[in-house]
Amino acid sequence: MKKKIFALAFLALMLCLSSATPVEQEDIHAVPGKLIIQLDQSASSKIGDLEATFSFAGFKPERCLSKDLGIWLCSYDMEAGKGNDLLKQLLSDQRIMKAQFDHYISQRDILANDPSFAMQWALYNIGQTGGVVDADIDATKAWEVSVNNGITILGDTIIIAVIDDGFDLDHEDMNFWKNYHEIPANGIDDDNNGYVDDYDGWNAFTSTGEITVRSHGTKVAGIAGAIGNNGIGISGVGWNCKVMPVAGSSTFESTVVEAFAYVYKMRSLYEESNGQKGAYVVVTNGSFGVDFGNPENYPIWGMMYDSLGSLGILNAAATMNHESNADIVGDVPTNFSSDYIIGVTNTTKDDVKYNTAAWGMVSIDLGAPGSNIISTKTNNTYGYTTGTSMAAPQLSGAIALIYSAAGEDFLQHYDENPEEAALFVKNIILEGVDTLPGFDTLCVSGGRLNVDSAVRLLMNPRIIADKDTVSISLGPDSTGMQDITLQNLLSFELPFHCSIENTPAWIGFSPVHGSLPGYGYADIAYTFDAGGLSLGNYYCEALVTDAGGMQLAVTIELKVIPNMGIGDQLQHDILASCYPNPFTNRLMIEFELTDPGRLQFSAFALSGELIHAWQEHAARGKQIVSWDATGIPPGVYIVRVSGNGFDEQMKVVKIPY
Repeated sequence: MKKKIFALAFLALMLCLSSATPVEQEDIHAVPGKLIIQLDQSASSKIGDLEATFSFAGFKPERCLSKDLGIWLCSYDMEAGKGNDLLKQLLSDQRIMKAQFDHYISQRDILANDPSFAMQWALYNIGQTGGVVDADIDATKAWEVSVNNGITILGDTIIIAVIDDGFDLDHEDMNFWKNYHEIPANGIDDDNNGYVDDYDGWNAFTSTGEITVRSHGTKVAGIAGAIGNNGIGISGVGWNCKVMPVAGSSTFESTVVEAFAYVYKMRSLYEESNGQKGAYVVVTNGSFGVDFGNPENYPIWGMMYDSLGSLGILNAAATMNHESNADIVGDVPTNFSSDYIIGVTNTTKDDVKYNTAAWGMVSIDLGAPGSNIISTKTNNTYGYTTGTSMAAPQLSGAIALIYSAAGEDFLQHYDENPEEAALFVKNIILEGVDTLPGFDTLCVSGGRLNVDSAVRLLMNPRIIADKDTVSISLGPDSTGMQDITLQNLLSFELPFHCSIENTPAWIGFSPVHGSLPGYGYADIAYTFDAGGLSLGNYYCEALVTDAGGMQLAVTIELKVIPNMGIGDQLQHDILASCYPNPFTNRLMIEFELTDPGRLQFSAFALSGELIHAWQEHAARGKQIVSWDATGIPPGVYIVRVSGNGFDEQMKVVKIPY
């Protein structure tokens, strides 16, 4: 986890009026007379009870920002009660989980129109606009892999929630999300989500579903998700993914909280309704914040990221457009401690940090192109903009693209373990950056976003084992143990868990859950108990599933053999192989004997069930025996050749025509 460091240079001047008298630090971004509180939802008290308790300060609830999370915007009389004193009393009340001032928020963009930039160098850079070749995020390579761009392989429509000032919903090159369970402009909450007429999204400035047309939000949305390959305008990083427009990026913190709360509600509703309502939001984009903000003053806003993370939502956050170390001077939201935030700074076509973009080895995770970026503007126009505001949607679009490329195993794991899987996506993004000179002192990852590398880390093996089969021979009613060693091929810590479907009574394993250090190792011990088992071979398949849902399969075999002395065991040499493998109906078993004898041929399912068995008399030398598996269903089988004291097993795969 990231440990946030705040060593504000001016703090020493504010700590005391004298050498011994500490003073409260002024919250310079606080909105006069406004508070945000989160009720303890386990308490039976209502917001009205608090109004009565703190009536002496003119305390009044103004509006509910999130019904699900119990968050309210409240006001108080500044003459009747001092803000800091009232805040302390609210924090000491057991009915309140969190309390804070509302705060002013500002957008993060630098307008720098340059009509000579005619191509999207950030996505595919061959030096067409000058600068360094390949100083891009390799989007075109990732598009080749992500054939389902915009929809997951399981059929979920991928949503990027862009929280900004407003959007041109009629832009020719945008694919904005619609809430089709809501009837627009009828004054009714048709889908019972707590928001009236939110057909187009939500406007937290006005607490209505009417989205205001604004240029900044339109530009940010276009970078993340403008329609690609349509012969019009530009291509967003996550083209074909839909953009959920949520207005609510500036002026007051309470507006921002309400905006995030809408995203939280819609993803929650999607899960609760099994995809029938709500939206499959995988990432939010926030190109706004508080320069030099102290996150301790914004606990409810900070909490929103963990709440979104609990649903599997990551959050791309732009840092300041200021030549400062954000770790030292402070920045909101990138200084929040939530693991589900990814802080982004601005890189140029020369693959260096933009000169007025902030940095931080703790709170800024990576760089992304944000200088002279062409994107959609209002009225079906296009233009260029510079700023960390433009860098963040490169990341949010990339996250959506990763989900487009994801396989079934990952998506099922994401559905069952959304927090773990979301953090895995964050880690592969940081693992897959293009490392840049000097960036090891500027950000956590030491590099610039490369979405193609992240996609390939998602799809390629990440854990390997020193063996793919664990086999042990035991006498009746005896026990034994064998282990395997796992290795992590990635640099970050990788959680895993072990399982065996319908675990047979004769096998056990430990640990059930574990974590592999970066490039590190871990052992899994399998214990065997032949108590009460008949002579013969028993099989099962053990799975090791990593934090990204990828599974490593290990065949487990227990041979229960007669108790006999070593002198009674005749040792013979046998070399066996099966081909073709995979096969359709006929499998060829090739082997070589040094002595003639009768051999037993057996085929077992992984469950240990005997599928087919026959005997052959084999002469000395190399021979081939065939198995006609017509009528046997496709699957994985163990073929065993045994007799005269030797034993050989091979895993084979039968496939359909």
